[in-house]
This record gives sequence, C-alpha cells and structure tokens, in this order.
Amino acid sequence: MRFNKTSGALLAAAALMTTAACVSEESSGSESDDALVGEGTGADCVIEETVKLGAVLSLTEGAAFAGEYQREGLELAIEELNAQDGVTYELIVEDDHTNVEDSVSAFEKVIDRDQVSAIIGPTLSNQAFTTYPDSQSAGVPTVGISTTAEGIPEIGDYIFRASLPEEVALAESIPAAAEALDLEEVAILHDSADEFTASAYNTMMDVLTDEDIEVTVDESFETTDTNFSAQLTAIQEGEVDAVILSALPAATIPLITQARELGIEAPIVGGNAFNSPVLVGSLEDAAEGLIVGGAWSAAAETTGNADFIAAYTEKYERAPDQFAAQAYTAGYLIDQAVRADCDANREAIKDNLGQILEFDSILGPISLDENGEVTQNAFVQIIRDGEFTLLEG
Repeated sequence: MRFNKTSGALLAAAALMTTAACVSEESSGSESDDALVGEGTGADCVIEETVKLGAVLSLTEGAAFAGEYQREGLELAIEELNAQDGVTYELIVEDDHTNVEDSVSAFEKVIDRDQVSAIIGPTLSNQAFTTYPDSQSAGVPTVGISTTAEGIPEIGDYIFRASLPEEVALAESIPAAAEALDLEEVAILHDSADEFTASAYNTMMDVLTDEDIEVTVDESFETTDTNFSAQLTAIQEGEVDAVILSALPAATIPLITQARELGIEAPIVGGNAFNSPVLVGSLEDAAEGLIVGGAWSAAAETTGNADFIAAYTEKYERAPDQFAAQAYTAGYLIDQAVRADCDANREAIKDNLGQILEFDSILGPISLDENGEVTQNAFVQIIRDGEFTLLEG
C-alpha cells in the first residue's frame, strides 16, 4: 500500500501493491497472527492485541552517548502513540553494550523469545552488518536509526533505515563548507579500521574530487588509538584550509581536543559523531567551528519539531539531539506501516514500510522505498557559541 502523511495525519492509500518479496519457508515473517490484524485503516485502525516492538541500542560503553538519546526519543514516540486510539505498543529495549556479540544475542532474543513485530536499531553500522542478516532470515522488518554506512539496505528486503546515509550528509556538508569558507586545500583524517568510517572516507574523497578541492594531507588511525600526535603534526605542517574528519564517537573527542591543544585552528568538517550536544559539552571551546551535515536540526521549522523539542526537554530535562530525533521518527514510521493495512504482522509492516512517501516528520519530508533506503534532505550546521546553527553560504 502506497501512502503519504502530511501534517501529522495518515492519508488514504493511493494504490495496492501486490509484488511482495518472497520469504523463505523457514522465515517467521511468513507466519500471520490473526490477533495482530485489526479493523479500519490509518487513524481509524483498531488492533486489540498489543504490538511488540524490539529496540537494540548501545546504552553502555563507547556509543552510549548516542544510544541513550535513541532510547529516550523512541520511548517518547511510543508514549505519544499509545496516547492515541486504536493501537497499543510494547517497547522491549535491549542493550548491546556497543559490541557485536551482545548485539547478536539481543537480536536473537527479541526475534525468537519476544516475537516482536519489528526491530529498531542497532546504534552502530558495525553491529548492523552482523545482526541484520538474522533479521532478514527471520523475516523481521528492522529499521536502522543511525546505521549510515554504505551497503546497509542491500542486506535484504526486510532491512530499512530512517537514518540519512553518511554519503548523502557529506555530499551536502563538504560543498556547503567549501562555499562558506572558500576551501582550496584540505587534510583528511579517518579511522581506517572501521567499516563505517572507511566508507565515509571513500565518500569524502569522491566529494572533494567533484568540488575540485585538493587533498594535501591524508592521514589515518586505528579505532583503538588514543594518541594522534603524529597525524595531527602532519596536518599542522600542511597548513590546510580545513580538516575533513571521519571517526567514531569514542575517538572524536580526544582527537579534536588534541588538535586544538596542538594549535590547529583550521575548521573541522565531520560526520555523524558530531551530531550531539554531549560532544559539544565535552569539547567545550574546542567544539567551536565544527561543521556537520545531518538529518535533523533543532533550528529547523519542520512539522512538529518545536513540540518534539519541548516534550523531550520536559520529560528528560535535557535537549534532544539528532539521535533522539531519528529514533522518535522511526517509531512513527512503524506506526504508519502498521496502520496502513491495520496489520501488525511482520510481513505487512515490511511491505508498508517500503512504500512510505513524504512522511511529514520532524526531520522534514522523509520517504522509505522498497529497497529500504531513506530519502530526505540534510541540514548542514556549524557550532557557534556552543550551539548548533544552520550554516549559511
């Protein structure tokens, strides 16, 4: 079923799509539970059975700063959805401790033991590349909320992401930075050991080539490194106009801190790891001038954004970030898929997730296609006086 959402309301279906993907016999996605099928559609949908949703997030260790915001954003969405009539959700949250083994165990639990209708998460792309094949083989629709590495949707037709791909964000943030700062020569610094950052590095190189910006310094490091003096010294000696950085959250704070302590004053353009007030608070003055392209901005005048920020801040006594906003949006996307045919079975959710057009969300208009890929515009921001501000050309 193909449908649109505008001004927070689900509109009527435009056409019935009958070409559902084949599911293997052993896939539990092919099994239908009549109790999860209700009456009506859209806002009038009523399902008597509680719909279980699983969330596998990094709530401790390296990516906890993102996972906690994701948990809070998702819980807020479920709370709001449950306040509406017709469908009640139970959210089952599992901590993968920012490691692959625990992520696999958490996915197995929510798929097999909890029998959830859909899964949200995990926090990191590395975990997703290992766990998503389990979702695919079990026939469980799974929505990534920060899995931005190249190749995620290609894992299978049950895999979706409501997270702007890093290549899209970089394709907008680097040209915007180049225009605003008149960039001619830059340095690239990236984690070469991680799949996500390695993918981002390739995108950075492609975009810089397209923009005719010369890379005069190209330095890499390993995920577990803590001392970046050699790489940063090379960058300092290169006297570049800016530093283009691809690093996981755990490395981003010490890396930028060491760069500023060494006297590198060049603007730093980065990826997803920059999109958090936790990072800004930790870096303090060192965060000034950081530039990032992302899926959400507190300054954006998108539908419901001001209400989301107010509700989140009141509930959690802190402002939301992009990770919270994307998780919040994913909750609503799944609700749209459930209400489209008033069917919370795995197969129905999968079919309808892949046909969402122009969902009018706090991220702006967002679409998911049958291949699992998201379409939305990026927001390019710069940190000024400790606050994220939309970058003007």
